Formats: sequence, C-alpha cells, structure tokens
Amino acid sequence: MKKLLFIIFGLSFLAAACNSNPKPAATSPVVSNPSPVLQKQVFENDFMKFVIPNGWIATEATKQVRANGISKKVPNPAAVNITKGNYILYINTQAQQASGVEGGRFAEAAMGAPSADAVVPVEPSPPCGTAETNAAFANHPRVDLFVSAKDKSDFCNVPSNGKTVWYFSYITDQKAGGYFNYYVKNQAKAFVITMAYNSKNPNNFPEKGSSDLKEALNEMTGIVKSLEIKQK
Repeated sequence: MKKLLFIIFGLSFLAAACNSNPKPAATSPVVSNPSPVLQKQVFENDFMKFVIPNGWIATEATKQVRANGISKKVPNPAAVNITKGNYILYINTQAQQASGVEGGRFAEAAMGAPSADAVVPVEPSPPCGTAETNAAFANHPRVDLFVSAKDKSDFCNVPSNGKTVWYFSYITDQKAGGYFNYYVKNQAKAFVITMAYNSKNPNNFPEKGSSDLKEALNEMTGIVKSLEIKQK
C-alpha cells in the first residue's frame, strides 16, 4: 500500500512540474539564407573614377593603332566598357573626333557598338528612328534612340516583330549638343559616353518601356553620375 501511494505521489509531482514549465510561445521562423545586401565597388585608374553597382563589370577598353604598316589593338586606359548581361556602357575620357564637325558625327561615337551597327549599317549616317531626352547629370542629358517598323529604309534596319525597341543612348552637352563633350571649346579632345546592347538582331533588342530596359538605363545613368574625370 505504501509502495502504491509513493508511486501515485511521484506521478502527481511530475505532472505538477510539467505544468509549471509551459511550452514557449511560437516565434517567427528564422531565415537561414537572408537576401544579400547589394554592394557597390569603385573603379579607379589614372584617367577616371566611378562607382559600379552590384552585377556590373568594368573592363579596360582597347584601341586600334597602326605601326610599321601593321594595324593592331592595344590597351586604352582612358576608356572602359562596363557591362551587365547584354547592356554595354562605354566611357572614353580622351576621345578625339576627326570629322571636323562640331560635336562629332554619330558614327564616330556609335560605330563598334553592336546594336548601333545593326540598326545603322551605312556610315556616315544620322541615327535612325526617334530620340527621347532624359536627365542624366548636371548640364549633360541622356538621349535615348528607338526604332520600329515605320523607320525602315535603305539606311535603317528595324525589328520585324512589330515592337518599338531601344538600340542606343549617348550623353550630350545640353547647350552645345553633339556626341562629343568638349572640355574646352574649339579643342578636339573630349569625353564620349554611350550605351548600347550586345546583339546584331533588332528583334532581340529591349522593348521600349520594359522594366528591364528602365532598370538598365537607370543603373547606367547612376554610374555616369558618379564619374570623376581626372585628366582633361
């Protein structure tokens, strides 16, 4: 009997102890893999300095030179290509235009950019399609160029998918205009900033108004706003 009472008493004590330590209240789940914070990096050399947002890559550009009758490409530290996917931002801080036209010709700034070469196959020619001007930095707006089926001609290739697409942008001087932005008036040396797409097929170009294009143009413009030119 005593043994039975001892067992009952022990069970009662254990139950009381459990009730005195209730389960903790439920909490929000712990996220083991939080979204990464977007990081920015600084590109800097003897000619320029700018901030690159996450996802963009800066690569020193090259230039074509001719020596002893041989043409070859050599590094050009005054110029840089900044890319993300198929988007290309090109900055040349020591651009020299040879046409004699104030502000340069479209071909001098755009030739070599895949999307521009695809739309404007005959040079020298003016840009095809329509242009829209947007704020960029200080007195230098960004001009965006678009093309659609209605712009087709012998000098303009257009998309066949019925869309209006973006193919090129450039930074210009609000007062002087042109593709070359001169440091000193009547001098040839200037800076050129362009934006293009790495494709030769207009059907693959970004559609006007698309979220992808807006984001890319905004990010490229942000890089341009941070640009510090060291040698002028």
